Amino acid sequence: MVKWAGAMMALGVMVAGPMCRAAEPAAAIKVNHAALTPDPNVRQGTLPNGMRYLIMRNANPTGAVSLRFAIDVGSYEEADAQKGFAHFVEHMAFRSTRGFPTGGTDRMFAPWGVAFGRDQNAVTTTFSTTYQLDMPKPDQAQLKSAFGWLRDVADGIVFADDAVSRERGVVLAEMEARSSPLMSAQEAIAKFQAGGQRSVNRQPIGTQATLDAAKGADLQRFYDAWYRPEHAIVVVVGDLPVETMQAMVENAFSSWSDRGPKPIRAKLVQPTSGRPQDAFTVAGETLPTVLSACRIRPGETLGVDDVARLRRKVRTQAWQTILNQRLAQVTSANDKHLLGAAVMSNDARDLAGVCLIVMPTGDDWDEALRAAETEMDRFSKDGPGEAETEKAVETVRSRLRGAVLTSTSRGSPELANSLTTKALVGDVITNPADALYAYDLAVEDMTPDDVKASFAADWSGPAPLLVMTGPKPATREALLTAWTRGAGETPQARYAERATATWSYTAFGKPGKVVERTTIADPGFTRLRFANGLVLNFKQTKLELNKVDVRLSFGAGRREVDDNQYAAAEIGTSLVVAGGLAKNSIEDLRSLFDARAAWTFRLGMGPQSFAIRATAFSDDLDTQLQVLAAYMTDPGFRPALDARLPTAIDMAYRTFLTEPAAAVNIAVTRAVSPDYPGNPPPRDVMARLRSSDIERVFKPILTTAPIELTIVGDIDEASAVREASLTFGALPPRPTAARERVQPGFLRYPETSVTPIHIEHRGQPDKAAAQLSWPLYVSTPERRPEEYTLKLLAAVFDTALRRRVREELGKTYMPQVFTNGPDFGDQGVLRVAIDASPKDIDAIVAETRTVAAQLQAGDITPQMLEDARQPILAAARAQHETNAWWAGAMGGSFQHPAVLEEALKYEPLMSAVTVEDVRAAAGKWLAREPIVGVAYPAGFAQRVGQ
Repeated sequence: MVKWAGAMMALGVMVAGPMCRAAEPAAAIKVNHAALTPDPNVRQGTLPNGMRYLIMRNANPTGAVSLRFAIDVGSYEEADAQKGFAHFVEHMAFRSTRGFPTGGTDRMFAPWGVAFGRDQNAVTTTFSTTYQLDMPKPDQAQLKSAFGWLRDVADGIVFADDAVSRERGVVLAEMEARSSPLMSAQEAIAKFQAGGQRSVNRQPIGTQATLDAAKGADLQRFYDAWYRPEHAIVVVVGDLPVETMQAMVENAFSSWSDRGPKPIRAKLVQPTSGRPQDAFTVAGETLPTVLSACRIRPGETLGVDDVARLRRKVRTQAWQTILNQRLAQVTSANDKHLLGAAVMSNDARDLAGVCLIVMPTGDDWDEALRAAETEMDRFSKDGPGEAETEKAVETVRSRLRGAVLTSTSRGSPELANSLTTKALVGDVITNPADALYAYDLAVEDMTPDDVKASFAADWSGPAPLLVMTGPKPATREALLTAWTRGAGETPQARYAERATATWSYTAFGKPGKVVERTTIADPGFTRLRFANGLVLNFKQTKLELNKVDVRLSFGAGRREVDDNQYAAAEIGTSLVVAGGLAKNSIEDLRSLFDARAAWTFRLGMGPQSFAIRATAFSDDLDTQLQVLAAYMTDPGFRPALDARLPTAIDMAYRTFLTEPAAAVNIAVTRAVSPDYPGNPPPRDVMARLRSSDIERVFKPILTTAPIELTIVGDIDEASAVREASLTFGALPPRPTAARERVQPGFLRYPETSVTPIHIEHRGQPDKAAAQLSWPLYVSTPERRPEEYTLKLLAAVFDTALRRRVREELGKTYMPQVFTNGPDFGDQGVLRVAIDASPKDIDAIVAETRTVAAQLQAGDITPQMLEDARQPILAAARAQHETNAWWAGAMGGSFQHPAVLEEALKYEPLMSAVTVEDVRAAAGKWLAREPIVGVAYPAGFAQRVGQ
């Protein structure tokens, strides 16, 4: 069961409408505290034919328009012989329609900056199908074509048998690509937990048998029955007048009418009660060792969306938040047995459930389950405390306040998705301020007893169903015995609420002084230098109101990490945060800072420097900088992770062996560069990795490297300088000597050809993967024009290959072609990555070679170039309207000026590439024989007689 993802936080309510001016006092403000009032900025309506629409004006990104066409029909309505039809119909909308009989919608939209798979896509779920089209700066003609395609989706899909046959291969390839041991395990578990439920027995992808049997006429019947105006919702969000967008909707869809009698929806049947406790196990080499105890109960069918419903949801959310905080503390205190534990819930209309999820370290599943079950029992007996309850309430309230602060910065694609999601389930669409108001109404009288009662109601019904996955799961009998034993134990003493932690890093020394201020005219920001050597790059923007992006650039990256420390450094980039601080643990930080304060960060290691990225609300910048300065001066590297690292590492190595794409990538890299430090070390070596190893790498770097700080966003210069002066500007001066102390073993490819590398993976027998690599050169700023030419060549290659092996042959779902080559780092490469059926993988490799040969021979047209270039440029222009773009352009630009130069020249250089440049690059770099690696399932070669 998956976690309830916090959708209810977006619910809201408005205070009453405009004040009346009637003479009687009774006609003044009337506030309906039970209802949710729709956002007045969203125009909602219904056409005479029954189709609903929602329209909202939004100028982020400038000039962009996002369209959604949704049908509130998914796999749930499929008959047994139709499993997968809703998704198959979705695929056919891209294959053959009235206006596009041979597909090619991407050919029309690509020159407008619309990327297939990114801006033009669709998704089918159990209860709906949604089509997406995001257009960067459409003119009237482009919008007319876009609405024309969506109208085609409504009633103009063509189901010719030859087109259905070709698309069937793509759908089956998608089924193969998405399949995994984990997915198979999840499906088996769902059938164990609720095998009688319609939602469990109708996965949107369908079954091999029903997809193989599907004919054009079969899909047509499903389409005619369910694609009807009364089932449809059109959402338009963009930088146009609402009246203009509404007129487009009416012009496109008013003439749409039903075809045939209205179908009868499948009845929502809830799970039967009284099922005895049972247990189920799934063994698999790549499966994580996880235990769950789930109570299955009836789902919540669609109903009235009001404050009463929100109140029920927030009480459930409160007890889960509190209990998860307790389980996190149990995990921290029980690191020898418990890798993690949490409670989660899910609601699928005809099925709901609440689960206790437990991940043990190593084989200590019994003790891990006992520890988590004991905490559940204690909560069941005593409920939460006052302080816990208030903190849970404030955690959500802080998120909602943050949503209010950033409400004007929401992008049109994000808003279109949100409106569509809410409309499909009948939720009231409110604005963020009203959501906060509604939340306050829902929690104003909530007590710990209310939260305890909500837990009792949610964790009720039949005895939990127990499940365990892993390489060597326990037996059914052992699971049942362990749970029963735990339930019979004496409950623990009442939970003692922890004392509030004290934040220990508010003072870093005497505030620093700015000694130099420089204006960088192009692109326009300020650079300040403090007396201690700190460099601050600053720019105030109004691109994202109430938000700032923070970047730290420091050290020499790989050039101060020994090759024998590379593995510890690579893993350490994701574990430094979890190691906490010397005076405050990670648990302290989580309890100290509310959800609105984005105090976490990401650490990256590049060829020439390390970088930290973080985002905060403007008035939380002080907290963000204090946390970052604390990590840069007093990191903890606490050993609490040591008991858990071997389990995580073991899981990673099992994945290396069984995921075809990972297996072939590792095999190829080892074959071409055996001494490359990025090759995974022997398993037993990695199993000995500890926090002290990570500390040896990172502590000297974090605490001594000169720091370049970048702050971009909705904050004035004086405030940013003040906060910087109190933190990084107050630190003692750091050594300025060059830090490049090693010459790393970067990846290099051999000059001579490499024999094809064929390996066997130990994963699913129906999956294979291939990788074709054309070595390039070691990138430098001086070769930037060539780098962008190759990027465009890869995009041309990607489109041509997709059209050949997906659209024409139906052999794979989504092949990928890309280039990779950081400056002064690993040797660059142009690479093709393919997932496919074992029986098709060699043919796709051959087709890839053929497409490469055609490109190498110069078969590249100006139209192919523009189809590749315009989506890339559209994405770059949209990024330019974000804080992240400015932070990326400015961050580290004092230490490495090429960073800023690349940002400024990206669009001009990308726009200047000619078709002759791309042809020349293809002729030069694709002339070499590619390095080919293929991963087959174990025993496949022997089965086919190879």
